[in-house]
Amino acid sequence: MTHHDLEHVHPPFPDLGEEVELFLETPAREGLLVYEKDGELHEKPLTPWEGGLKARVFVHTSPFRYCFRLPEGYLGSHGLEKNLPRYDRFFHLLAGSPPPSWALGAVFYQIFPDRFRQGRPELAPREGAWLYGGKPIRKKAWHEPPGEEGALEFYGGDLFGVLEALPYLEALGVEVLYLTPIFRSPSSHRYDTEDYLEVDPHLGGEEALRALYQALEARGMRLVLDGVYNHVGATHPWFQKAWANPEAPERGMFTFYPDGTYASFFGLGHMPKLDYASPLTQERFVHSPKAPIRHWLRLAHGWRLDVAHAIGEGGTNRKNAHWLRALARAAKEEREDALVLGELSYDATPTLRAHTLDGAMHYAGFAHPVMEWLSGRDVHGRAVALEAEETLETLLDHYQALPLQVRHAMYTFVSSHDIPRALWRLRGDVERFKLAYALLFAFPGSPAIYYGDEVGLSQANPYGLWRGDPYCRAPFPWDEKLWNREIHAFLKRLVALKKRHPALRRGSLLPLPASKGTLAFRRRYGGEEVWAFFSPEGARLALPRGVDLLTGNEVEGEVEASYLLFQPLQ
Repeated sequence: MTHHDLEHVHPPFPDLGEEVELFLETPAREGLLVYEKDGELHEKPLTPWEGGLKARVFVHTSPFRYCFRLPEGYLGSHGLEKNLPRYDRFFHLLAGSPPPSWALGAVFYQIFPDRFRQGRPELAPREGAWLYGGKPIRKKAWHEPPGEEGALEFYGGDLFGVLEALPYLEALGVEVLYLTPIFRSPSSHRYDTEDYLEVDPHLGGEEALRALYQALEARGMRLVLDGVYNHVGATHPWFQKAWANPEAPERGMFTFYPDGTYASFFGLGHMPKLDYASPLTQERFVHSPKAPIRHWLRLAHGWRLDVAHAIGEGGTNRKNAHWLRALARAAKEEREDALVLGELSYDATPTLRAHTLDGAMHYAGFAHPVMEWLSGRDVHGRAVALEAEETLETLLDHYQALPLQVRHAMYTFVSSHDIPRALWRLRGDVERFKLAYALLFAFPGSPAIYYGDEVGLSQANPYGLWRGDPYCRAPFPWDEKLWNREIHAFLKRLVALKKRHPALRRGSLLPLPASKGTLAFRRRYGGEEVWAFFSPEGARLALPRGVDLLTGNEVEGEVEASYLLFQPLQ
């Protein structure tokens, strides 16, 4: 077959202006490298190597766009085409400032700090200690499910609790912790920041963050924080000054309209949107040493940028790519190997091709299509009829469109703090849930476990109330009698496989022929292959001699399975 992926680029993460060698696996014996430069298309003859054809070329710009001209047509990112592909179907290669190597295929674990573990009970907010949205906050017991007003409900989880849980997380095999916001805020979700330079005292303050960071460093684990840089909380002093005084310097940091209203996140007045056209916003969030994206990288290894697709100027996302690029550059100036991911809730491809971030939350290219296929409903609860073949087509389309260097740095998941938990969406079907996680760990990218998924944590709301937030944010059940041991053992096995097999960690993604109703692909890297099969209703597979990686048993011939990770033996 004819194939080209990141493993065929040497060096795989070139600097701007550096010469790279591009290899193409192909039976063809002649062809051309076609690449765009200064608005023109240039051609360079391909020369033979033992696996096909190759060429050397200088990466003069980023992204560097190219395809291959072969006797049977043009090979671009989406396969062979008879005619010259559109530029968006060329391969896209990024130069300079690559994702850090530690993040490629790394196993993440997402924690909502208030709901994960309580280390010091005295830190928890008291019942009615302040008003939120005009209502007194509530102190809830750990066993109570979240209610409709989750933002004002506090359970008292803190960073000392996360620190206490590190042996548990290390035993699970977790490599990177991602914490939702930890800075001072009046809500339990903390997305309405009140002070970016103060770790919330109810989480243990900077003392707890430093202790957690040092403990993670000692274990070779890493920490990614949530950067809420699209908006602030309405109680933030900067917005309070802007609201009270039209002449205040801070007024320009926000977008006020003639009717007295102002731009905000999703129209929510308690989260006024920042205007990056303001020099003061630029200074405080990008350029200053006290800019949080710089300041906290002494105690963290990277950032997830909240609603990254919305950051921009004038109450809009105008110049979004420019400001994402500036934020990422600021982070990497402070810490060269910092990871900067974005919450790109829709198509991440245009943003990532614009040389902005190291990767993104893989909603459109993984979480949504996979869970629609397995649950029969979209993220909003609407009925969806998606077949295995259509699901794979969507996954491949997004994967192929991504720049080669970010394919393995995509934050890939099936549950998060913003969408319904996967087990709940699947109505408690453990086997289908295990299939979803097996697919997650078999797919390219950095798989993320949402806290509690590994022990079978679900949601208390009825299916007639199809919601994620706030119901997907229940406290972690530390009473082990409440755990689903089958799920825990299964996910622990998946984590170990992801870390052990280079093909699962950094391998190419290739479709695999399969019977109708089966989603199948293979991963390949450095001569190692893993075949992956997924069929909720079960499928009969004809296999050569190999190993079922989930059981460790050798298999050959006809096998019936609803999911299988298989390594052929040569």
